[in-house]
Amino acid sequence: MPSGYGCLNHLTFVFSPQSTTMTTRTIYLISARNTSFQRAHFSIFVPSATNPDQGTKIHAVGAPMAGYVLEFKRNYNPSLESHDHTFPIGQIHSSNIIDSPDAAPSIDSTPRGKIELAATQIPTPGINQNFMAPVNDTTNKRCQEWTMEYVRHLVAKGLIDEKAVEIVQSKRDPPTHGIGLRSVTRIGT
Repeated sequence: MPSGYGCLNHLTFVFSPQSTTMTTRTIYLISARNTSFQRAHFSIFVPSATNPDQGTKIHAVGAPMAGYVLEFKRNYNPSLESHDHTFPIGQIHSSNIIDSPDAAPSIDSTPRGKIELAATQIPTPGINQNFMAPVNDTTNKRCQEWTMEYVRHLVAKGLIDEKAVEIVQSKRDPPTHGIGLRSVTRIGT
């Protein structure tokens, strides 16, 4: 061994720009409204890595007089629903998402990946004692309020940028919109 050299064997690590970055996916708010006098239904859409037109819809489903449950609607395609309007809300690292292993649409409540596990940590709204009152973030919650809590939770866990909260908030209905019973008019009397 030549003098001045300790060891001829050494390892060299080379990092390419691709190896130091994580891939991300844009996630979306879905706002769906059947009629202008109803409150919009909110959900979060996580596109699949292999087919971004379909993915998992994460939402609280139910009614104020019956309560809500968490649902993961897998292999969902929002472009097939005329009432669905999507709004990008931010980027999530792909490592926090587990796609459905098959292409068949399905519905379940079992979380896959960190983004879905975070949804299970937010209680869905229960039965509203006064569902005719304006909605609020404490005693009279519906799907929009649950979605806001969920997005805030994603921000708190560092899974999405805080700008997502502003985007979702900007799409919410006013507290009294869609509250109350509508009169029914009889035709032909």
